[in-house]
Amino acid sequence: MTIRHLIDFYLSIQLPGDLLGFDSLYAEELEGLKQKIQDHYGSQESWLERDEDEELPMEITEVAEGLIQKYSVWKGDGNGRSG
Repeated sequence: MTIRHLIDFYLSIQLPGDLLGFDSLYAEELEGLKQKIQDHYGSQESWLERDEDEELPMEITEVAEGLIQKYSVWKGDGNGRSG
């Protein structure tokens, strides 16, 4: 998984107007993902300055893919796989 893929996922869960959005339901898990990113890269700025096509470390990818699967199910894609 690349940085770009993770950014796209994060932007896709920011759905204005949802009474109870995915980001509210999975706030703790999303916070855990943010913490893993911060632990690995340091600050948010330092990881956003990296090339978007750079592969993420496995420990971040595993958490992110789990959330992406949950998001696919939550929004009704059914198969739980990301594109």
